[in-house]
Amino acid sequence: LSANMSLARLARLPCRGQRLRCMSSLCPLTECGHPIIDVEKLKRGSDAEASALGAALGDYGYFYAANVEGLSAEYIRSLYAYSGRCHALPAAVKHKYRQRGGTGVYSGPDIGQPELQYEAEGAAARVCGWDYSRARFSLGDGVTEGDARYPSAAELDPPFAAVLDDCYARQDAVARVLLAGFERALSVPPRTLLQMFEDGAGDFGTIRLLHYPGDGGGAGSALADTTGIGPHTDFECFTLMHQNAPGLQLMPRQRGGGGHGGWVDAPVRPGEFVVTVGDMLERLTNGVLLATPHRVLPTHHARDSIIRFNAFAPHTLVAPLRPFVTADRPAAYSPVEMREHMETTMRNLEAGLGSWDTERQRSRSASYEYNGGERRVLECEPNTMSQ
Repeated sequence: LSANMSLARLARLPCRGQRLRCMSSLCPLTECGHPIIDVEKLKRGSDAEASALGAALGDYGYFYAANVEGLSAEYIRSLYAYSGRCHALPAAVKHKYRQRGGTGVYSGPDIGQPELQYEAEGAAARVCGWDYSRARFSLGDGVTEGDARYPSAAELDPPFAAVLDDCYARQDAVARVLLAGFERALSVPPRTLLQMFEDGAGDFGTIRLLHYPGDGGGAGSALADTTGIGPHTDFECFTLMHQNAPGLQLMPRQRGGGGHGGWVDAPVRPGEFVVTVGDMLERLTNGVLLATPHRVLPTHHARDSIIRFNAFAPHTLVAPLRPFVTADRPAAYSPVEMREHMETTMRNLEAGLGSWDTERQRSRSASYEYNGGERRVLECEPNTMSQ
């Protein structure tokens, strides 16, 4: 198999599974057997790294991102320190900014608002989270807009919005490199994905500063009755994760480009980030890529993570792209706008419907049917994409 064989071309081959197995040899692995991609090489336009990225996406559904400019180890340590201060704020302050009924940016069992459950009948999640987004999206009832949605300098110095917006800008720069790499790996015209990310007022993404309290492992441990966070796929295009302690598990693709296998631990690698495929990439590629299931186990030790959900612009229409639709592989996903998918999934969670099929061990959100099961194919002709 040549190094420039793309996933779009593989979608048209009857023996795609066997060829994806061959592609795994193009993807560098960590000592623990996880795919790893050098983001700086992608930025410089390395064909070999783009091929490795295609192998990681198609054969695993995730990868570790190394050499990520703008998110140095020192910067990440400072962000964890700031996150610790956020999570140490008094309960009264957290309640003011609560996700449901407040301004929509904090959730946690410490204020009686645990994370919405991805499994309808799953164990209660222990995670506490502070959220930041540029494009307003929350389940909050208030009409507060702008920086007033977040803790002020009087409550937290420097103020929450300033610190998180700087982080958002740094992550945006990384997202553009990765999206351009995805375009090359998928063999779609330049700016097919970047245009969806940058269109209009910007993307519908979110940063989450997450804290998972430990219980110390002493007598009376309640871990059996809780989880860190339940199994799910992320609703956006892709997710950039950093973690400071074990607990994250991923469900990789089965070898040969099939469905998903069993759960595997995602080890902590302090200088690297975990990148996972989201619902939107699955839908755009007509299931050639699959959104990556993941979960966080309950742990005796405390754990923190910094998450960036990279979405498209709110009104971006997402449906299978032409290169991934053939007579043998007809469009399998209904069209939906980014905002509608986010809002529908979150409202389903709020209603207790979940987004994870426990019996079948698969995502419900990635393949959710909209518009009565309508099918549409998106064109991505090179002459319609700006350079």
